[in-house]
Amino acid sequence: MAVKPNNIFVDSILYVVVGVTIGSVMAFAAGSFLWAGASINTFSKTVETFIDGELPRLVPAFFLLGSAGLILILRRALGIKRFHSPRETIAAVQSEKPLDIKGGLGSTLAALIAVGGGASVGQYGPLVHFGGTVGAAVAKAVKTRIPGETWIGCGVAGAIAAGFGVPLAAIVFSHEVVLRRFSISAIAPISICAITAAMLSDQFQVGGRPYFDGLVNSLTMEFIPLLILSAPVFAITAVLFMALLGKLTDKVDQLPNLPAWPLIVAALLCALVGLWVPGALGLGIDVVQDFLSNSLPVAAVLILIVAKLVLTVACVGAGLHGGIYLPSLFIGAGVGCLLGKVAATLGIASGAGLSIAGMAAVAAAVFGAPISTVLIIFEFTRSYEAALVSIIAVTICTLISHQLYAPSFFDRDTG
Repeated sequence: MAVKPNNIFVDSILYVVVGVTIGSVMAFAAGSFLWAGASINTFSKTVETFIDGELPRLVPAFFLLGSAGLILILRRALGIKRFHSPRETIAAVQSEKPLDIKGGLGSTLAALIAVGGGASVGQYGPLVHFGGTVGAAVAKAVKTRIPGETWIGCGVAGAIAAGFGVPLAAIVFSHEVVLRRFSISAIAPISICAITAAMLSDQFQVGGRPYFDGLVNSLTMEFIPLLILSAPVFAITAVLFMALLGKLTDKVDQLPNLPAWPLIVAALLCALVGLWVPGALGLGIDVVQDFLSNSLPVAAVLILIVAKLVLTVACVGAGLHGGIYLPSLFIGAGVGCLLGKVAATLGIASGAGLSIAGMAAVAAAVFGAPISTVLIIFEFTRSYEAALVSIIAVTICTLISHQLYAPSFFDRDTG
């Protein structure tokens, strides 16, 4: 049946309105989330400066235990056994089950508490789910002919564009990871939403991409075999991370009556390890910069990788809620840095190339987002050569991790 011209006009206006509205909301919401988390971290560091002696080293422990207590109270108040993640966002679209809006908002608040408390978790996974929750809430409140999945896709794209400052990757991520198909009808509002969110967050200086410019300016032929040989190592790293996290998550989920002790143990473990390896706590973006610049000795890199992997598994698995995308970037960059040091002893200069490749490969395998992760690296670095390096590593790594574990952590079989 032919579509009436006025319907086409109305739909076009509606797509623009939806995209701009959700993009604006997500720019404000993502900016507020990132600002609040950073402000709590800044307050923690300020408190340390006013305390004499050895006590400043214990300040992170107090904030971690405090965040665990607040999350426990929040979880019991909302009656949530397991906080929500992008897994629920994907399931809501693929199975057409309604997204739990109360659970989504509660999970976002829990992630903010954990990030602000210095837990070894990321902030972008919770933002992705929050974006999907906002989209679902708008779809429920405003009845239109636009499918609910498109609203959810808009929210996800807006969250990534505002939080990361990568609108192109946000558009692809929403289709690749959430919708899992490229929809002609959805691409217009999703694109408008991502661009609006990125522009507003940049205008008001909230969110934005990390600056990794000028790290990979050339790509030599002798580097390609090294990259190909390194990709299986990245895949094994991603599989190990996902397997450990999945095992602990399933074990904790099987415990009756929402016990408090896993949260407390995770907070204490972070506090204890953080006394000697403070770089493993928090988001770790500064440490990633150190990996990329190859400014750390081998022992320090190895310790940071192991500590970050263990602490992130403990935090997320035990319910100290947060994302796993930034930890994946951290671990991948660290493994790439180690491999780069090995290559240097063999007389092969890799620069930041292997660290960039590791970041992309591990994150792509964990999130099941190969194309959008390559675009994220491209927008992070503004380097065509870095994108090519990422494509090679991501292709091999995701192929292996898919066979050994699952298409992503969120697609794993739960025990």
